[in-house]
Amino acid sequence: MTTRIEHSPGIGKLRNDALVDPGIGGRIAAARKLAGLTQHALARRISYSTSMLSKVERGEEIPAPEFLGRVADSLGVRVERLAWNRFEWRHEDDELATRLSPVRAALDLLDLQPDSAIAPRPLAVLQADVRYLNRLAQAAQYEPMIALLPSLVAELHIAAESCAGQDRHDAWALLALTTRCGHSAGIAVGDNTLSVNALGKMDWAARQAGGRAPGLRAAREYLRVTAYLRDEDYAACWRLNNAGAALLDGAEDAPGALVARGQLRLGASVISARTGDRDAMTGHLEEAARIAALTGEEPETFWFGFGPANVQVHRVVTFGALGEHSLAVEAGRALRIPTGWLPTRIGHHHLDMARSYRWLNQPEKALKQLQRARMVAPGQARRHPMTRETVSSLVRSARRQSETLTSYAAWLGLKL
Repeated sequence: MTTRIEHSPGIGKLRNDALVDPGIGGRIAAARKLAGLTQHALARRISYSTSMLSKVERGEEIPAPEFLGRVADSLGVRVERLAWNRFEWRHEDDELATRLSPVRAALDLLDLQPDSAIAPRPLAVLQADVRYLNRLAQAAQYEPMIALLPSLVAELHIAAESCAGQDRHDAWALLALTTRCGHSAGIAVGDNTLSVNALGKMDWAARQAGGRAPGLRAAREYLRVTAYLRDEDYAACWRLNNAGAALLDGAEDAPGALVARGQLRLGASVISARTGDRDAMTGHLEEAARIAALTGEEPETFWFGFGPANVQVHRVVTFGALGEHSLAVEAGRALRIPTGWLPTRIGHHHLDMARSYRWLNQPEKALKQLQRARMVAPGQARRHPMTRETVSSLVRSARRQSETLTSYAAWLGLKL
């Protein structure tokens, strides 16, 4: 019997956490604060009164082109940035995207016969390398991960084709977990095409993994859900979530099946929260908690970090998505992070907490959470859209200059 994860269709999207464009005045205020200037100091530079500048920043006056030009010149920014656009982010020092060509090629060439010139090492050695690769991905250490990934894909491909019996199934499972890291690389640089291709190859390998196939394929559907969540395509999210659950029907004893089912429940809780269905959200969290009580902490099964801690983390996520930020913070305070938990899972939790503290108008606590995210997984914190949104909002709303906040914004590459 197919188990469907029920949801309430037709509930509109909630945009309670979307960044509202602050307007010209807000952008001027943000640029001024990043420059370390008071209203009085900037007003003197542009030869306008402090009162006039204050009214512009509050949105009570529409600035004339001459006013905007003087502000832009004084702050060293382009007029267009003040007049029309939100914050931009620069990553001149982030060469990750330029290093991904070998990863794309390795994934693309999997439809060819494997390279017979490669002599694969024993499966136990390859398994250790796959674990190391995924630990790099979950620590947001993307540079060494993408350096190792292409050769490991090629070696596992020939191993999978040349092995027999259970070793063959195990090799295909390892290849599935390796191509998954291509998805991580795509997410890191915002390359959706790479992410989709990697997950396609993950499913292709998983289909040949014998008894491991149901869990791996369901895990792949969960990863696809997270991609569509970013696009707010909730209909697609539900289709994928139900497809993942269906893959597990009748496969309760398959390796990792219980973890995959629990993670799909967590995904369903987020979709429900995003669409405003609080009752469904609660039901999915309760079911995930029941499964987590059976599995215990399973951080490395599909590298989801599934277990009781991840259920609690998703209480923070879902309450935040509903706009119930006091409850999100309360849930976060109750979390006890397991020893050895995945750095990116910890970092994402701190980003969720920072977002809720920002909405509760507690900027110092929000900044402290941002600093913790940076400490545990700097590669993730620097690239994650939630970091940028939270820092942007904190800069715009700051009543006085904060050297710590300004430094954090500069580390991210915030500019106008």
